Amino acid sequence: MSLLPRTRPRRPWLPWARAGIVLLVLGGAGWGLLEFGTRYLGLQKLIIEQVTVTGCRGQRQAEVQRLAEKLVLHKPLFWFDADTLRKRVEALRWVRALQIRKDPPDRLSLVVEERQPVFWLVRPEGVFLVSDDGWILDRVNPSNLNPIPVVVDPASQTDANLIRLINAARRLRDEQPGFYGRLNELRWSAKGPVAFMEGLPAPIYLSREDVTKNVPNFQGLFVDRLAQRPDLDQLRYIDLRWDDEVAVGEPQGSQPPTQTADSN
Repeated sequence: MSLLPRTRPRRPWLPWARAGIVLLVLGGAGWGLLEFGTRYLGLQKLIIEQVTVTGCRGQRQAEVQRLAEKLVLHKPLFWFDADTLRKRVEALRWVRALQIRKDPPDRLSLVVEERQPVFWLVRPEGVFLVSDDGWILDRVNPSNLNPIPVVVDPASQTDANLIRLINAARRLRDEQPGFYGRLNELRWSAKGPVAFMEGLPAPIYLSREDVTKNVPNFQGLFVDRLAQRPDLDQLRYIDLRWDDEVAVGEPQGSQPPTQTADSN
């Protein structure tokens, strides 16, 4: 008579079953403690009950507020889908980046970094804000009016020329804010960037390689001499592309264009 084997059959699923049972027990115990604490000890659940949005205002703030509340309100503070929230908010054209802060026990704080417009783009279908990183943003309306230059010239609105003007406007804004703040219009021409300033009808030719070249010289010259000229509106151009000099195109019929050094 043959004897039965003493070894038991292998059950590869058994360790996984034990691990699952342990997790269920721990999860149930944790949930029970949380319920006991919140009901009898006054502890607060880590559930998102409030969403605050900073870094933007008006309609933009309300838009992010509605989107965030729809996605995360009443969700666990440390278990909600932050990646989806970030993607949805940063998909808005005017949002450059989003910072998410968890403020226990029940608040989520969102800090929005907006794209900054550098000029208005005037097209037949409307007037739009263009950001310093090349995004066409909202239509211009009373809530987002900014004292920034416009780009009206159709020849300046090709993709290549718009990129050049965005780079030029960004540098002027960051390095020569006083000059940039007085500009009414920007264009791109065969000579490079061209600016038009309030109180001065003549075009201002800027350097293609360094758009800020001679801008301080020009500002000093304009305040000290040009602004007092009775024929200011008849000047043909101001050229800042020379080395350390400002060339002034005199009115028609007068002397040839002169180059005026800053020290004069």
